[in-house]
Amino acid sequence: MKWQTPFDGKVIAREESCRICHAEKGRKIGTVDYWDIKTCSIVSCENCGHIQLDPMLNDEETSKGCFAYYVEEFSRTGTKEQLKNCERNFRRGVVFGYHLKNRHISPRFVLELGPGSGYFAAGLQFVFPAVEITVMDINTDVLEFNREHHGFQTIRGIPDNFISRYQNKFDLIIARDIIEHVTDISKVAENVSQYLMAGGLFHFITPNGREDIWKHYLTAKFENKPSELLINHVNYFDGKGLKKLLVQKGLSPVDYYTYTFKTTLRGYGWREKRTLMNPVSEKLKADDYIPGKTEELKSTEFRKAEILDKWYIRTKAKWLTYIYCLYHHFSIIKISPDRNIGHEIYGLFKKPSQTNQLQANGTT
Repeated sequence: MKWQTPFDGKVIAREESCRICHAEKGRKIGTVDYWDIKTCSIVSCENCGHIQLDPMLNDEETSKGCFAYYVEEFSRTGTKEQLKNCERNFRRGVVFGYHLKNRHISPRFVLELGPGSGYFAAGLQFVFPAVEITVMDINTDVLEFNREHHGFQTIRGIPDNFISRYQNKFDLIIARDIIEHVTDISKVAENVSQYLMAGGLFHFITPNGREDIWKHYLTAKFENKPSELLINHVNYFDGKGLKKLLVQKGLSPVDYYTYTFKTTLRGYGWREKRTLMNPVSEKLKADDYIPGKTEELKSTEFRKAEILDKWYIRTKAKWLTYIYCLYHHFSIIKISPDRNIGHEIYGLFKKPSQTNQLQANGTT
């Protein structure tokens, strides 16, 4: 596998500096059209390895594209698949909860960034019934759903913007498939560290940046044209660089690995084949997916009691629930993200306890 081969491309002056190391130059490895909203270069930082869009999307552009993608995805998957995804996320939450419990960790105050349907947090709550869950999102419909469906507390906002009243508030923060979407990952990592209590945990999953960007890179290489970007992945993480950033922000790794390797075997991240490239951009119009769709989406029936009415979900035999969920979502093969292979990066990082912080500062 040629997974260590560097990307081809010319070193250019960036429109915006790297969001991690603030480098003013980078290697242009492709171009994308984010719907018909914005055309951006894909720039790989020669200094820290981080890949991002240049220029970055602003909040208004992101919001419009995200809603269009939500509608487009819903039209592809339909209600039945959406409900199955809720169950899958619940199972993953159960597995994660028992992962903590087996380490004698019992979170009390949890914040989830970008909760989606909220079923991952619901699975965590199944394991820890007393946990208090708060969710943060910019989308009011998502917040309303989580509040009414699960009884979660809500915060309207984005992870990039610090809210001082939540400083040192949470002992666990969850960000699953969200940090690849944020505008300023450096600021988000800093905010997470400030929101955590001493000794608190930060859990995330995010795509392996090399595999995630590969399809766009191949389109530029073979066609020399912009590729189509519908979902707002604006960050493509280098495994070693992401770890370094989090450590710089005061978080230390507890678990950090990549998993799911079917995409690697297919060739993402190392094999140069036209069949792996992303489609050339057609500049799909975001507005075509928005009018008349809002009420259709809101009318979809998501009844929690029915979604979780499964033979294996038993409050009086939680061990059975755990075993079934573990069977479906346990990762056997785990590899260091430093190698940048595998589809997903899994992270569990810890903010030092007060004692460790005092020791680090040379105080007794």
